[in-house]
Amino acid sequence: MSVSLVDSDYYREVFQHSPCSAILLNRDLVVVDVNRAYLELTAIPDRKARTTLDLCELLPLAGQDEREAVRASLNHVLEQHTPDTVRNLYCCFEPKDETSTSGFYHPYDIAHVPIFDDDGNIAFILASITETSHTESRQVDKADAEPLARAEAEYMQKALGSPDRERQLQMLVDQAPGFVAILHGPNFRFSLANQAYYQLVGHRKIIGKPLLDAIPEIADQGFVELLREVYHSGTRYVGKAVPVTLQKEVGGTPSHRYVDFILQSIVENDGSVSGVFIQGHDVTETHRLAEELRYQATHDSVTGLCNRREFERKLGETIEQLSAEGTPHALLYLDLDQFKLVNDTSGHYAGDQLLKLIADTLPSHLQPQDLIARLGGDEFGILLWNRSERDALATAETLRQAIKEIEFVWEGRVFGGSVSVGLVTLTDSSLPLREAMSAADSACFLAKEKGRNRVQLYRFGDDEVVTRWREMDWVGRLREALKDERLELHAQKIEPLSGAPETCERYETLVRLRAAGGELVPPMAFIPAAERYGLMPSIDRYVIRKGFEFIAETNRHSETNLVLSINLSGATLNDEGLSEFVIAEARRAGIDPQQVCFEVTETVAVTDIVTTARVMRTFKDNGYRFALDDFGSGMSSFGYLRNLPIDYLKIDGTFIQHIVSDKVDAAMVEAIADVAKVMGIETVAEYVEGDTTRQHLLKIGVVFGQGYGIHKPLPISQLAL
Repeated sequence: MSVSLVDSDYYREVFQHSPCSAILLNRDLVVVDVNRAYLELTAIPDRKARTTLDLCELLPLAGQDEREAVRASLNHVLEQHTPDTVRNLYCCFEPKDETSTSGFYHPYDIAHVPIFDDDGNIAFILASITETSHTESRQVDKADAEPLARAEAEYMQKALGSPDRERQLQMLVDQAPGFVAILHGPNFRFSLANQAYYQLVGHRKIIGKPLLDAIPEIADQGFVELLREVYHSGTRYVGKAVPVTLQKEVGGTPSHRYVDFILQSIVENDGSVSGVFIQGHDVTETHRLAEELRYQATHDSVTGLCNRREFERKLGETIEQLSAEGTPHALLYLDLDQFKLVNDTSGHYAGDQLLKLIADTLPSHLQPQDLIARLGGDEFGILLWNRSERDALATAETLRQAIKEIEFVWEGRVFGGSVSVGLVTLTDSSLPLREAMSAADSACFLAKEKGRNRVQLYRFGDDEVVTRWREMDWVGRLREALKDERLELHAQKIEPLSGAPETCERYETLVRLRAAGGELVPPMAFIPAAERYGLMPSIDRYVIRKGFEFIAETNRHSETNLVLSINLSGATLNDEGLSEFVIAEARRAGIDPQQVCFEVTETVAVTDIVTTARVMRTFKDNGYRFALDDFGSGMSSFGYLRNLPIDYLKIDGTFIQHIVSDKVDAAMVEAIADVAKVMGIETVAEYVEGDTTRQHLLKIGVVFGQGYGIHKPLPISQLAL
C-alpha cells in the first residue's frame, strides 16, 4: 500500500465520519491516526491523542493483564494475518477528578483487523472499539480495577445458579457482548434472543417461531444450511465478516450487514443435539472501513481508476499466465498532449476535471474485461484482453479519436483534446513486466516526437523504437546531465504577506535540466524517473552544492542576507552520509547554516517519522532550519507536528487556490495557522496567485506567501540581489 493512501480526501471522509471508534496503526504497531468517534469517547486531549504512538496509551485499561492481552492480539494479527478481537477489556474513558484515583470502568471489545497492501503484506491494523455492556457504571478504585474481570465472571456464575435462573439468564444474555440467540430442534425454533440480536434483525416476534418463519429473508443466504450442518454434526462453525441481508420490518428496505458469528451445537447429557447456540458481532462499520482503505490503496483518488501499483500487479499476473499458443493481449500507454497547458493556465483543479472527463470517456470504447488505470500525472495505462495486434491498433485509434473529439471548456476557455498512444502486444511471458511498461512508454514517447496525436506500435527489433527506448533511458541521461553539470537552479521568492521589510530575502530552489540539444526540461519530465531509479540523492547533493556556492557568491558581492530553501527527497533523507556531506559542503563554501532551510514534504516525513525526526534534529543541532512542505495533504497532519522539530509549515497549495470562495478550505488554513502560531512555527502559503488571496491569508494569520502572484521562478543568475 502506498503512503498516498493516507493522503486522500476520500479516506479522511470514510475514517473520520465512521460512527465506530477506531485507531489506525502501521505494521510496526505505531499509531497513525484516530477518528472523531474515538475523540468523542475519550477524555484524552485531541492533540495528545493524535501524537501518541503507543496504542495502549490511548486505551485507559484497568491493568497490566489487559495491556498484555491487547499486545498479544496485535501480535496474533501480524503472525496469522487474520482479524482478532479482545473481549471485555475494562477501560475508563470518562473524565476523572484530578484529585482522585477513582474512575468509571466499562467493558469494551477491541477488534483488530489487518489491512493488506498489494503484495498481501499487512500495511495497517484497524483497531475498532465497541462498548460491550449497558450495565450501570460502577465506580472503582484503580488499584481494584485489575481483578474486575474476574469479579464479573464470579457474578455471572452466581447468577446462573440462582433460583430465578431464567430471568437472570435473560438479563445476562441481554448484557452479553454482541448478539446471542438459541434455536431448538431441527426447525430451529427461537427460544431466546438478546437485545443486540433484535437490533440486528429488527424488533419482530421471533420467540417460539422457526427461523424461516421468523426471518424469511434468510432463506437463500446459506445460513440455514450452516445451521443444519452444525446441528447434525454436533460441531461448531465460525464465520468472519459474512454478508447478510435483513429486513427489520416486513416489506421494509433491505439492510446489508456484515457479521462475525459462531454457531455452536447444544449437546445434552445423553449426547444428543437439541439445538444451536448463536453468538456474534455486527462488524459492518469495521468491515466497510477496512474495505474503503483497501480500495484507496489500489485506486487513484482523482479519477477512481486503478492506480499504477494495482495496474502493474494485475498486468504482471496477466503476463505470467500468457502462453505462446494463447490469445495475445495488448498494453496501451496513453499520454495527454495538452494537459500541461490546462494546468498552467487554469490551475490544478481544472486539470483534475479534465482527467475525470478522460476517465469517463475511455470505458465506453473498451470491453468490460479490459483494465484502465491512471499511471500518474496525465498518463493512463490500458490492458486490452484477447486482442490481436490488428484489433489492438483499431481500439487504440478509436480511443485516440474519442479524446480528439473532446472539447474541454473551463471558465470560458476551450481546450482541444489529443493523446499520444504507445502500443505493445503481449504474446507470451518472455517479456517481463518492467520491459513491457518501458516498451509501451517508449512507443508513446516516439508518438510524441513524431508530432503527437497518434498511435505508435512497438515491435521488437524495430530500430526506430529501440533507438527511442535508449533515449528514454533517463538513468543514462540524468547521469550525463549530472556529469556535465546541465542541471540548472531556478528560484522563487518567499516574502511576508504583510509586505513588511525583512532582514533577509528568502527563495526556494527549483531544479531544471538542460538537455543535450539545449532545450530546458521541466522537473516532472525527469524527477519521477530519478525517484524510480534511485538518482534523487545524487540530484539533491548537486542542488545542495550549487545552492551553497550561490549563497557564498551572494555573500561576497552583495549586502543581501540570502536564505535559500532546498528540497530533500525521501531517498536523500535515508542517505546515511547526508549530514557529513552537508556539513563538509557548508564548510567548503564558508556559509552560515542559518542561511539554509531544508524542505521535506509531509508525505515523505510521515512515511518514516522516526528517521525524519532524527535527521531534522541532527541538522537543527548544526544551525539549519527545516520546513514541512505540502502540509495538510496527509490525513494525520496535526498528529505529527509535535514529533518534528520544524521552523516553517508550507501549507499545501490545493487549500490556497480556492480559499476566497471555499469556506472549508479557508477554515482549514486558518486552523493550521492557529496551531502553528501556538507551537511557534511560521506558516508559508503556496500558490498565492492574486492580491485577494494574499489579503485573505494575511487576515487569517498566515505569515509568508509564495506563488506566481508574488514572484515567477527565475534562473538564480537573474535574481536581483
